[in-house]
Amino acid sequence: MNAKKIVPFALMASLGLVAPAPAEADGKKLYDSKCAMCHGTDGVAKKLAAPSKNFNDPAWKKTATVEGIVKLTADGKGKMKGLADKLSPEEMTEVANYILTMAK
Repeated sequence: MNAKKIVPFALMASLGLVAPAPAEADGKKLYDSKCAMCHGTDGVAKKLAAPSKNFNDPAWKKTATVEGIVKLTADGKGKMKGLADKLSPEEMTEVANYILTMAK
């Protein structure tokens, strides 16, 4: 692809004018419906989810992995019940990928 085609796309992407990839959109939709009630739409854990980590924390993101998030989502931890019976492995992976986009 030549530079004349890349530059407009890069500009649109930097301005947020390009739609997210379908998996990211699905991950956000699933997160909003299954996770945000406790973990917040912005990734800041509500009191109900204490002592969960804030997903928008760059320090947390350095140690977080898709595999780790999927495992916690499937198995649960503390007050959070596992969602393995409610979400497929693919859906949990989409949610995990979306969560990792929250950290700045």
